[in-house]
Amino acid sequence: MTQTRIQRFPQSLRGIGGGEGNRRYVVPSVVAIGPFHHGRAHLHEMEEVKLMAAHRFCADSGVQVVRDKIFSIAGDARRCYAATGDLQIAALEDAEFAEMMFVDGCFLLQFMFKGNEPPIVGRFLSSGPSILKDIFLLENQIPWLVLEALAKYVPMHDGLVIADLVLNFIVDHMKGYFFLDRSRKEDKARLCFQNLLAKCRCAKDPVGMGRSFSHGDHPNPKHLLGLLRFGMTRGMPSQKRRSELSNRSFPRLSCSAVDLAQIGVKLTASRTPWFADVNCQKKPIFGELSLSPLFLNHVAACCLVNLAALEVTEATSASSSESDGFVVSSYLSVLAMLMDSEEDVHQLRVRGVLCSNFSNNQTLAFFKELVQYLRLGYNYYAAMEEIDEYMRRRPVRIAVHRFIYNNYRTIVAVLSIASVLVGIFKALKKP
Repeated sequence: MTQTRIQRFPQSLRGIGGGEGNRRYVVPSVVAIGPFHHGRAHLHEMEEVKLMAAHRFCADSGVQVVRDKIFSIAGDARRCYAATGDLQIAALEDAEFAEMMFVDGCFLLQFMFKGNEPPIVGRFLSSGPSILKDIFLLENQIPWLVLEALAKYVPMHDGLVIADLVLNFIVDHMKGYFFLDRSRKEDKARLCFQNLLAKCRCAKDPVGMGRSFSHGDHPNPKHLLGLLRFGMTRGMPSQKRRSELSNRSFPRLSCSAVDLAQIGVKLTASRTPWFADVNCQKKPIFGELSLSPLFLNHVAACCLVNLAALEVTEATSASSSESDGFVVSSYLSVLAMLMDSEEDVHQLRVRGVLCSNFSNNQTLAFFKELVQYLRLGYNYYAAMEEIDEYMRRRPVRIAVHRFIYNNYRTIVAVLSIASVLVGIFKALKKP
């Protein structure tokens, strides 16, 4: 049960953003999903919309049929929540809990697959970004088994199962944040998901994400946030997930984007079809550090914080000692390391690694505060080791590059003057 339970937002990360951060990254802003924030006063307005969505979802199937199905699995769903003795959950009677699972599950599927149908399309459109942010909060989840049970009432297209449909929804709505590479065609952002969907259909697993994947690098999803992380990192090579930290010593260095430019390490946007990629390579002349491109706004910031929180909650229940698990945290830690000033943020924008509707100062403040609470994962240390090795093996090349980088304008000015003087001397020598 440890691996399938839905956890509270970890206490170790609650300092992010201070008191305001607790509301921004933990508490939903418009809609409560699940028991942790059920009944909050500021979310009451959406309860009517949820009921309308549930009624619309069940209109073709028969309300009682769908309701009975969810009520029959409500006990299993309740056991998916880890907080034994949690007052918010304990206060809910079994019937009230089951009704909540029924309404919230119908609402989620209606929002994801039928959000353009009346009579609630206007409310979905006006609150769309806020709803999208809320459904990926760690404390705003319902068990996957509830969505699986409701899936039989969703018309499937082209043989897709519920996991396929949800992943398609995630790609359509999240690719703009986590697959930002304007040099690629939009369809290429779907590559890792398409590969996953093909495997889902071949696995003969009714959910498409069940035990047939347990031997791989991810178990059955707990909830939508877990499925989001799974889809984002599914194509990541196994060597980037391994933890070899216990038997190795790592350099304690910190290099900003400007520092890397000075020593000849070029920042680039990664072209890998998965997110959270951090890859440092030693090129024939110089080095290269590539990272997955990111579009940062309020929705993406909340998702990133909650993905890091999910990694913390899953760390204690890792099924393998070789699994690191902190791939998103490592990626965020590297990005934060690269930012010491607004000029560093500007360099990341210029290199296509970062795009944001935050100002440079706001972006810098977000990452520098966030990194104080993150655990450094294997990919972070691997990148640091590569940079350290590059600096140790190429000291002369680095010294020459740093001199040219820091004195480029002076060198250009001197060469310009020299070329003028040469021209003058040549003119004077002519008879």
